[in-house]
Amino acid sequence: MAVRAPDKAINDALVWQNEGGGIPARHCEAIGLSQMKEYAEAAIRLEKIAEDMRVGKGMPVRFGKRLVATSPMLADMYGQAANAWLLGGEMVRAETTIDTALALAARGTSQEADLMLDRARIAAADEDFQAALADLEKIKARDPLRTDILILIASSARGVKDYEKAIEALDAYQEIYDEDPSGHLERGNLLDAMGLPNDARRSWLRVLQLVDDGPDAVAARTNIERLDVRKTDPKKPKT
Repeated sequence: MAVRAPDKAINDALVWQNEGGGIPARHCEAIGLSQMKEYAEAAIRLEKIAEDMRVGKGMPVRFGKRLVATSPMLADMYGQAANAWLLGGEMVRAETTIDTALALAARGTSQEADLMLDRARIAAADEDFQAALADLEKIKARDPLRTDILILIASSARGVKDYEKAIEALDAYQEIYDEDPSGHLERGNLLDAMGLPNDARRSWLRVLQLVDDGPDAVAARTNIERLDVRKTDPKKPKT
């Protein structure tokens, strides 16, 4: 319900809390707030939930003893908070919180890999592409079958101007996900960065053939318009 009807979920969660719903009810409310784009408020609540879970506040009682959260449970909650901070554009808080989550995750687990991926996304959003690429390559080294991260490797490699690595990753990604507009968008971005605007335009036009709206289509149209401005005004600097 928090995803489908977040406003109703929040109201129900508040009623649930008054009835003793504890941590689960508070978590439902936080997810609802995030779905309503109240990212900072959601992140604050998720962090507070993690702090309370650590000492057992609001946790269920089993056999006369109040439960406390395990490290993986805490890592998951801090990871959710970090992603809420990211969506809210609070990069420093996102970075601090994801580091807290990773410190709690067991080494070599799928949870650690997922949190490393979150940290890479946060780093890339903060334009620290070297840090993002380092985490992504660690994930790929552990699990060579993680083809879903190839596009992220490509965009991060482009960010550090390692175009050879970016092309290699993007070629591998598009062999599998040829109809994914994000892949064609990234290829256009890469070709434009390499100084090949005509080839970039073709990739961005391919995006628009695949999708009419959404973030990929908006980005592709914006990039094509930027190319047109640059073409008509050759003195205009490349952005």
